[in-house]
Amino acid sequence: PPLNNTFCDCDNQPTTNNNNNTTTMIASTALRNAARVGSKRSMSTAAAPKQHKAKDMWATLEKTRPPPGHPHTVFEPPYSTPVVAGMVIGVITTGYGMMYFGMRHQQYKQGYWK
Repeated sequence: PPLNNTFCDCDNQPTTNNNNNTTTMIASTALRNAARVGSKRSMSTAAAPKQHKAKDMWATLEKTRPPPGHPHTVFEPPYSTPVVAGMVIGVITTGYGMMYFGMRHQQYKQGYWK
């Protein structure tokens, strides 16, 4: 009988040996994986990969640095106490405000607060 696309007509299907099919699938998968492993080329011993080390580049790096007495005051004091205090308070207030208003929006949106 023709197959129906909606229902499986399993009673009229020919019986097969599922154990044999499983063994064949496992064997073919194992052979395919073995072929993949065997087909990969090993690394060449003629030219090893170059290892970049800081000690090899130290002389070149040292030439690009400023002289020893050069001031480098990017993250060094003196800092203005009112400016730092204002920035810390601003960051904490902004973070708290974002979390609070996000929670407030969700509470109204989901109907817990009216």
